[in-house]
Order: sequence, then structure tokens, then C-alpha cells
Amino acid sequence: MASKIYEALPAFLGGKRKMVDIISSHFRGETIADVFMGGGSVSLKVKEMGKRVISSDIAYRSKIIGEALIKNQRDKITEQDVYGLFLSAKHNKFIEKNFMPRHFEIKTAKFLDTAFANVRKTESIRKKLLELLLYKFIICQRNFGSFVVGKQDNEMIASGNEIELLELTASDSRVKKIKNILSHPLPVLMNQRKQINAGIFNNFQKNEVYQMDVFEFLKLMKKRKEKIGTAYFDSPYKNSTEYSKHYEILDKILEERLDVKIDDKAFNKEDALKNFERLFSLSEFIPRWVISMGHVPNSGGGIKGEELLRVVEKFKPAKIYYLDHVWAINNLSGKKQEENVEYLIVTK
Repeated sequence: MASKIYEALPAFLGGKRKMVDIISSHFRGETIADVFMGGGSVSLKVKEMGKRVISSDIAYRSKIIGEALIKNQRDKITEQDVYGLFLSAKHNKFIEKNFMPRHFEIKTAKFLDTAFANVRKTESIRKKLLELLLYKFIICQRNFGSFVVGKQDNEMIASGNEIELLELTASDSRVKKIKNILSHPLPVLMNQRKQINAGIFNNFQKNEVYQMDVFEFLKLMKKRKEKIGTAYFDSPYKNSTEYSKHYEILDKILEERLDVKIDDKAFNKEDALKNFERLFSLSEFIPRWVISMGHVPNSGGGIKGEELLRVVEKFKPAKIYYLDHVWAINNLSGKKQEENVEYLIVTK
């Protein structure tokens, strides 16, 4: 996939940007519903194809991506917008008080508090674009987007031991993240501004973005008698990382409150198949389904292809496609997952 538009997206756990070509080859119809939008790569691919996109996700972090890159057709981030993030602004030190030093070192926390205060003075699409910019900025400082580590790094930086920290760090990706923390935010933000702007284009469709529970979203689409050609389902995998926990700090920062609750467990627990059956029963009005799923035999994560296929075939005839794609590492443990099975189920 040579297109640069996908660099506009934040690095997202479980993102499908390396698989969008094969996934989208199964789409039919002029309107595609990305039912679990997540990091937005499939929605952006559909937009690139010139089709109408209707995207939904329960998390505000995903709505930001959708508003800035899927619904938005022409507005872009200017250099003046980036400079404006550094203007003096009154704020309540939300990040400095709640997420330092465990998650951010002092200079970064102070900058983010000021930047978000300036963003919240803006309106409409400009606000979403700048929220996406700061979202990408935060993620670029996290190893695999994780917030579970970092306190020791931040304390070493605060005590002036940056060189020692870099010498002790073996992973190239982690070294890059530490260098991003040590750098002034401006050049990083300017580079990310270019990345985001490259992903903004007009596909001459009325694309829509929702922040809704998946079941309520499907009920709404049916009530509206929306003519959707294909629904794409990429739910969380059973017994895998819960995004609400992995991105808990990010979600609190983006919404500027500590009581953020995201109920994303329906497809992550042992009753996942039962919830898939409910999901498909609400989707029968959509002619074609494309379902992305995986299975890790050694850990019991995900769902076996034959099991999920049996559930799908209660509603529609379908075919399973096993993909020649292996996740190189587990983002949290770093362990090899060479036996990870990725597949698509496509209804006929």
C-alpha cells in the first residue's frame, strides 16, 4: 500500500492499515458501514475508493479521527494553527496534576495542558483537527501506544540523566519514543501536521461519523432505512487487550475528565459468540458482511474461524478466507506470535 494518506492516522493497537486492500476488495455497494471504526484505516480506504462511508465507534478517540479525516473533506491544519497551540492560556493543570510523572515528564505535561486549553477555544472541524494532532503527538511518545510504562523514564529525564537513559534502552522503537519526548514539540507537530493534511481529501460523498454503542448504531441505521451495501465488522478479539484499559489515560485527556467509562467488553469475554449472534441479527438488513477476526491457538485469544462461521451462517451463507498475515509481536508482551491466525468471513 503505497498511499501516504494512512500516515494521517495515529498508530492504533489492532489497526488494519496493512490489510485494507484485501479487506476492501470484498466490499460491495456504494455505501459502506465501518461498524467498529477504531483507528480509522478501513474507513479511510473506503473514502479513498470514492464510496460513501458511515463510521461508528463507542470511543471519542475514534470520533476525532472520523470527524477530522472521514467526514471532513477540505479543511486542513495551517502553520498558524500549530503556533497557536503554544499561546499562553488559562487552564486547570489537568494533565500536570493527574498524569505526571507516571505518564508524562513536566515539560510535556505543561505543553499539553496549554495546547488543549487553546484547542478548546476553537470550534467545529478546527477543534477536531487539532485534537487529532495532539492525539498523534501523545501516541508518538508511547511505546506501542501503551501508558503502562514510563515513570522511570520521566524521572530520569527530570533529573538530567537523558544520555544514561538512552544508553540503557535496547529497543530502537523505544529510543525513538524517548527522543520524541526530549525534542521540542514544534518540529514534531509540524511534521504530523503534514501527515494529517495529506490524509484530507474530497471523495464527493456525504460521509457520516457516529459515537455510539454498536447495537444502538445498527438499530438507528435500520430505523433510518439506510441503504448500506456492506457492513465491515472488526470487533475486539475475545481475551485480547481491552482498548478501554489500554487507552484509558488518552481517553481521559481527550475528554478532560477522570470518570470516562467505555463499555467495550461485549466481544472481549467468554460470551463473545452470543453477542456476535445479537450483532448479526441486527444487521440482516445489510446485504453483505465482511468480518475480520483472528485466533491465537497458544493463548486462546480470538475466536476460531469455524466457530464464528457457524454463527454467521445462521443468518447468511458465507465463506472464510485465511490471510497470509502474521502479527510479528504481541504489542504488550513482546512475545512472538508466529501461529496467530488471521481470517475474513464474507457473506455471499
